[in-house]
Amino acid sequence: MTISSLTPPAATLPEAPRTESRKAWGILAILTLVYSFSWMDRFLLIISLDPISRDLHVSNTEIGLLTGFGASLLYSLAGFPIARLADRNSRIGVISTALAAWSTLTAAIGLVASFVTLAACRFGIAIASAGCSPAVYSLIADIFPARRRGTAIAIYSLGISIGTWAGLTLGGYAADSLGWRRAFVVLGLPGFCLAAILFFLVREPSRGTLEDVAGEDQRNYSLGEAVRYVMGQPAFAAIVIGFGLVSLATSAFENWVPTYLIRAYGLSATEVGSVSGLAQGFTAIVGALIFGILSDRLARRNSSWYIWVPLICTVAATPLIVLFFIVSKSAAYVCYFLIEFCISGYSAPLFAASQMLLPPRLRAVGMATVLFMLNVLGTGLGTFLTGWASDLIGGAGPAGGLSVAIIAMQVLGLLGMAALAYAARVFRPS
Repeated sequence: MTISSLTPPAATLPEAPRTESRKAWGILAILTLVYSFSWMDRFLLIISLDPISRDLHVSNTEIGLLTGFGASLLYSLAGFPIARLADRNSRIGVISTALAAWSTLTAAIGLVASFVTLAACRFGIAIASAGCSPAVYSLIADIFPARRRGTAIAIYSLGISIGTWAGLTLGGYAADSLGWRRAFVVLGLPGFCLAAILFFLVREPSRGTLEDVAGEDQRNYSLGEAVRYVMGQPAFAAIVIGFGLVSLATSAFENWVPTYLIRAYGLSATEVGSVSGLAQGFTAIVGALIFGILSDRLARRNSSWYIWVPLICTVAATPLIVLFFIVSKSAAYVCYFLIEFCISGYSAPLFAASQMLLPPRLRAVGMATVLFMLNVLGTGLGTFLTGWASDLIGGAGPAGGLSVAIIAMQVLGLLGMAALAYAARVFRPS
């Protein structure tokens, strides 16, 4: 029995009233670069965790709070008011202001003298970063027709891979050669230039011009109406829950594996940054493009493929994560690259599917809802629980209980897969 036979008949994507322009691709390139800066700052912190923990005397649990739950909770909560602002005002202004703010705070990390000041900067970065993706996803829907959004969001998602590569590879080199403090200053300041380019060169597009939307869908929604609309759809709710649980399992691996490699194999930050940069950077770029384009093409026949493609990717990644900690070092590297290839395939199609269930004036808030669960339950809780569990488990060897803790998180990913399977069954784009 094939997946196609399991899916009920679903509406195919309508032809867009007009196609995307070269200008749209240019705007997308700038937005992708903005997104890469957000992830570069995040992974610069991850590759610098070992020297930071020694200099500032912090535990794995505190690191997990700093890089995971604490920062993600603030990011996700800040996303709602900022998304409401983006739904009612200039999205370009919101994004450029946010970029300038988090770049300032990233550079400021180089001056911190304690865990408290480090946490203050990191949490400030999290709040500022909330001004990026919800507004960007809303913009993409206004410059690309529905049949191109899987590809467009996949390209935007390359910012994760580019930023991850830059944070791990360039950040690892800068941390080793300049020291972690100077590395944050050097990699944090260029965001100012990009914020100015975005603000002065990109014009705010009109909303809903690429779709045949009624006036009711173009109006501003009250907060109560927005909540009822967003959460009143079974497919959207299932995507939110499934996305979050799958992200919890994969983030447990991605955010802790550089530290695991340093501790388990005695590698330097530069060595781990090179390997992780290729795996989480280059390999993820290839995977995101392949799966984004594939989902767009398959969705022309059945739009639920925007959910089936991510589900297949996560089913393939889970056993590979377990194998990573069982096989030899060389085989583990092979698993690492395969895992990142599979993981890269679930984000863009799920974001595209989520957008298809929302009207133009609710897309930023809707994406903030997705990102709330993705970051609190996924990146936040997954990273924090892994650090806490590894401290609790302990064990012999330099890596302690990290491997067991990461494997344990994959059980929760299975629940996420079940939620996505349900979402695919009831998915009906508006």
